[in-house]
Amino acid sequence: MRLGSLRTKARDGQLALVSADLRRALPVGEIAPTVRDALDRWAEVEDALRAADEQFQADPAPGVALGDGDLLAPLPRAYSWIDCGAYPYPMELLAAVQGTEPPDPASASHPPFYDGSGQFIGPGEPLPTLGSSELDLEAELAFVLTDVKQGATASEARSAIVGVTVVNDVTLRDVLRADLQAGKGTYHAKPPSSMAPTIVTLDELGDAWDGEQVSARMHTWINDQLLGCPVTGVDIAVTIPGLIAQAARTRPLGAGTVLGTGTVSNRDPDAGSACIAEARIRETLVRGGPVTNFLSAGDRLTIDLRVGGESVAGALHHTIVPGDAGISGNAAQSVSTGQLTVSAESN
Repeated sequence: MRLGSLRTKARDGQLALVSADLRRALPVGEIAPTVRDALDRWAEVEDALRAADEQFQADPAPGVALGDGDLLAPLPRAYSWIDCGAYPYPMELLAAVQGTEPPDPASASHPPFYDGSGQFIGPGEPLPTLGSSELDLEAELAFVLTDVKQGATASEARSAIVGVTVVNDVTLRDVLRADLQAGKGTYHAKPPSSMAPTIVTLDELGDAWDGEQVSARMHTWINDQLLGCPVTGVDIAVTIPGLIAQAARTRPLGAGTVLGTGTVSNRDPDAGSACIAEARIRETLVRGGPVTNFLSAGDRLTIDLRVGGESVAGALHHTIVPGDAGISGNAAQSVSTGQLTVSAESN
């Protein structure tokens, strides 16, 4: 199944089943009014949703045609957005460019976790600079969960995964650098992120989901130029169920929690990068200085997770706009031109 949220006057939209080509949607408000409600009652509504989806995929005619902007982020207001750094390579790159000791490999399987904004910008909506001169993207695999009890095992965590989507974890690198230097943390450097059009249940992935990892390519384009297409199941230091279990070590995770893996990152240089900060570090190590610019007004950004060339959850498209346009109530160090450092959040 592909779950989406049709745009309505309601803040969370209306729950709909979405066709694989993202051209049609079937509203299923009689089963659950919103994605949030469906996640709250997943054990109760899953069978009904799957039955409706089976009929819809066989005959999509009862659905409605989808146009640009008809889908919000599947979760405009998630219960919680938890990010982490499951890919250790960016920190290895940082150590290399700073001439410091690389992180202890043993620590990679227990990455840091961060709480972010639970509001998500939808696909196709403008992405504002918020006054930052170092607006960065972080293309991440993200898992949408039902309730996970505190202290859950990896097996219990696996059974709580409803589906997978893509999140662009927006980062203001200049704000992050200044605030970390002042001991203020990451809060103001992390405005609302954006989310792909649908949440895709794991059975839709076929062999791309082996119960531990998703094997897909995370493509990112800036102004139609490919920044990178790293493989999500490569160079990740912990299994997805293990990652969820770690997040629940000292707290329960409520239904509607979104857990991100951190920026997808491969050691293979041909894979490119899924965030600008990492690309700039790679360029500095190879060329002596960064080449790729941070996002600025007028730039066009596209992020798409693909298996065998086919989009998994639908592409995220954004045009970068100045100021704070596009954001409403609904929805460590860094790389810069002069001083080369990168945030721990680049994971």
